[in-house]
Formats: sequence, C-alpha cells, structure tokens
Amino acid sequence: MRSFSFLLIAALGAGCGTSPDERPVSFEFVTLGILAPTCGQVQCHSTTTKTAGYAFDTLAASREALTTLTDDRSADSSKLIEVMTASGGSRMPPDSPLNEEDITLVKLWIDDGRMGL
Repeated sequence: MRSFSFLLIAALGAGCGTSPDERPVSFEFVTLGILAPTCGQVQCHSTTTKTAGYAFDTLAASREALTTLTDDRSADSSKLIEVMTASGGSRMPPDSPLNEEDITLVKLWIDDGRMGL
C-alpha cells in the first residue's frame, strides 16, 4: 500500500502546474491520477469488490482491466470511453462522472497507443 501511495503522489505531482496538453499521459497517470481516485473505491472497482469484473485500485488490476476495456487502435472503439461518456444510468462512474478534461486525457492515452500498458 505504501508503494501505491507513493506512485499516486508521484503521478499526481507530475501534473501539477502544467496544462492538460503538457501532462504525461501514461498508464500510470491514467490509472493513479484519473481512475483509481474515482473508480477504485472499495464499493466500486477495487480488488475486493471487482464490480463487473474490473478493479482500478492497483496498477496490476488496472493493467488487466484496461487491457480488456481499451482498444489500442482508437478511443472511439474503446469500451472504457463508451461507459465514461454514456448518458443516464449507464455512465461510469455514476455518482460523480469524470470531467471532460480527464476523459480527453484518457482518449489521448488510448489514441497514442496506450503508453505503458
């Protein structure tokens, strides 16, 4: 857990004081900076609950989930982007949807070949 906390701080710190276009869009940034804080909650997609079979609270679990949920050819064909941008009750996360900036960063990561996955 200590190493996960360190990685989270490092990933988030890398984005501080920079514009979205300058942030590192890597597997670690997408996982630790965007997905884990919102989706990796115990009641949702943690390694203990694995809602819908996916977890985002560790790098290993995220790697497994994102390999399945993303398509290295296009964000447009990605199941992850589909559920992040869906309307109504099928949008994930349901209670606090990701902001457009974070969705854009995830799309960039996918379209750039899913660096680090």
